[in-house]
Amino acid sequence: MELKVGGQGPDDYEMDRERLYLVGSQCSACQAVFYPQQQVCARCGSREAEKIRLGPQGTLYTWSRVHQSTPEFQTPYVLTYVDFPQNVRVLVPLVDEVSPVVGMEVELVWAPGPRLMEDGTLVNLIHVRPVNR
Repeated sequence: MELKVGGQGPDDYEMDRERLYLVGSQCSACQAVFYPQQQVCARCGSREAEKIRLGPQGTLYTWSRVHQSTPEFQTPYVLTYVDFPQNVRVLVPLVDEVSPVVGMEVELVWAPGPRLMEDGTLVNLIHVRPVNR
C-alpha cells in the first residue's frame, strides 16, 4: 500500500537532512518545469523529462484567505502561490500563524493538516513559512 501524506505521495517530495523539497519534472526538450511531475510536456509535447527538486525556498507571489471550503478544511486559511528558483510557481498553503506579505521569502515545511487517518492520526501537509522563523 502506498502511503499518501496529506495528498502528497512519496514521489511528490524528498527530504535532504532537515530540508523539504517538492519533486517536479523538467522537460528535456524545452526545459519547462512542472509540479506535480508530468509525463508529457504541456509546452512542447515532448515525452522526455527528468525529475527535478523544487525549493526548498521560494518567494511569495500572491495569496488569498479562504473563508469557505469543504467540511474537512477549517476556515479561514491562507493559500499562496510561491515562485521557486527552478522557474515554477506552485500553489501551497501558508502556516496558520503567519500574516502573508507578497515578496517575502518562504520555505517548505510540514504542518498539521485538516485530515485524519483511519486510526485518528492527524495527517501532515506540505506548507510554507517565512524563512528564518
